[in-house]
Amino acid sequence: MLDKDQLRKHVNSDLYAGGLIDHSGGHMHPLNLALGEAAAFEQNGGTIYEKSPVIDVDHAAARPVVRTARGSMTCKTLVLCGNAYLGHVVPTLTSRVMPVSTQVMATEPLGEARAHDLLPTDTCVEDIRYILDYYRLSGDKRLLFGGGTVYGGADPSDIKAKLQRNMDKVFPQLKGVRIDHARSGNFALSFSRVPQMGRIGDNTYFAHGYSGHGVTGSHTFGRILSEAIDGDLTRFDVFAKVPWYPFPGGRMFRVPYSMIGSWWYGLRDKLGV
Repeated sequence: MLDKDQLRKHVNSDLYAGGLIDHSGGHMHPLNLALGEAAAFEQNGGTIYEKSPVIDVDHAAARPVVRTARGSMTCKTLVLCGNAYLGHVVPTLTSRVMPVSTQVMATEPLGEARAHDLLPTDTCVEDIRYILDYYRLSGDKRLLFGGGTVYGGADPSDIKAKLQRNMDKVFPQLKGVRIDHARSGNFALSFSRVPQMGRIGDNTYFAHGYSGHGVTGSHTFGRILSEAIDGDLTRFDVFAKVPWYPFPGGRMFRVPYSMIGSWWYGLRDKLGV
């Protein structure tokens, strides 16, 4: 645990009363990780088909069938990992998670001295509000600042405006800094915020609902799924038995329900209760 003065050694902001530092954690470049894993997959004989959206899945068949707009494929084993982008292709899974968009932007390169002044130990940071901020430095010393939430997965009309106000609260010394990049992407939220893994049909597995922690969760689940497909169900059965809960109100009301909840908890954050 860090008090206000101790935290300033890691985060040069007056906004926080204290914090918790996790020396076992770290941060990395998620796109480079994905590219490296894709390359390793191909080097081991795998084939990746991009821009081939799946329109239907028959998981009840002894050998599952996946259909795209231009053809179909019969599988010995099918693993569904569409997460927030699975859409309505597998109705059995649609109600289990809700797509939620979150946004991130990158400032112009700040230079070594200015970047070091913001985050002296080059740590990555997230706060504990219901709709949280998260940020870190990139390799070329930009500040990557993320946050915001749009339930249902829609992109905001102005990402920079959505995030700028919070960044200025955390680091008022950055007011006026140029924003070079901004993007929005979806994560899959489960009602309990607990990831889900299981099987539908005899030879179709699924994993989703990482609720914003997909880099860690998906790699853990990937290892467990590989064990299950290879015949060792020890760890798979543990996670598959974890209960899941539907969003109150179903698909029709899950977005307004979640928005009202976020307003309530956001108000509590502002009031400090």
